[in-house]
Amino acid sequence: MQFKIPKLVITDKKDFLEFWARRYTYSLDGLYEENINQPLNESCVIELYRWKNGTDLSEKKLDLVKRVYIPELNHLPKIETVEQGREYLLKLNRGQIWDFFWLHCLNPKLFPIFDQHTYRAMAEMEGLAVPEIPYSTEKKLDMYFSRYIPFVSKIGGDMRLLDKALFAYGKELKTGPFSP
Repeated sequence: MQFKIPKLVITDKKDFLEFWARRYTYSLDGLYEENINQPLNESCVIELYRWKNGTDLSEKKLDLVKRVYIPELNHLPKIETVEQGREYLLKLNRGQIWDFFWLHCLNPKLFPIFDQHTYRAMAEMEGLAVPEIPYSTEKKLDMYFSRYIPFVSKIGGDMRLLDKALFAYGKELKTGPFSP
């Protein structure tokens, strides 16, 4: 009889990205691929948030998208720097995870997708004491702009591959055999 358990080992960036990106699964992934980098309109935005949600939007969430993000389509800013993104979110007077995704929709090359799983991956890789996203809006904004974007930039490479790898790794850290 043989007993086996998986074991995390140190590796290089290429192998890390390939290994974890292969383990990425997301039921509505086609919605993202079909709508990102397209001219933003109401339908496209709703489909992207449907993807972000991982399922159809509840009435409350659909209302949020229509109330907060759809009106922004009438005067989309050109956001070309991280600081412009921060200032834009401060003007929206929000700072929630879906706002960071909105920035990603506006400029996917500059603003990486940020969620509980990608944060957890970064926290583990960077040795942060807090393995979950801070609750306060101010701390969340600071974490995204001051820590997460530089973290992703430091890794570099294909943003979509990196997002998939970090998502899968962070999810595994919470629910898989490597979780505490």
